Amino acid sequence: MFKKRYFEVNNDFKTGFLCKLSVGIGIVFLIIFLVLKIASVFLTEDSEGILNQIYELSQSTIPDSMIALSLILIFIGIVLYFFNCQFSKLAKIAKDVENDEELEE
Repeated sequence: MFKKRYFEVNNDFKTGFLCKLSVGIGIVFLIIFLVLKIASVFLTEDSEGILNQIYELSQSTIPDSMIALSLILIFIGIVLYFFNCQFSKLAKIAKDVENDEELEE
């Protein structure tokens, strides 16, 4: 009639992978933001070449957008980590219930 389906923790929407990915990208954006802000302290408008481009980039709105995106991605990663922990607890409970049903039969 109906087939029971059990989803294991490793096959559950890939929350563990998405957690690591979003936190990793968030940390990369955070590092880039910090590098740009630190570089803007030491560089001036009189810099030449690529140093002038880094200075101009640090004075634009891009670093502010990067810090906002970084915080959002890190928060999403934390939420996904919480979901992953809850899925693993539910899978353990389901496995225990399934084993208890097999012992009763």
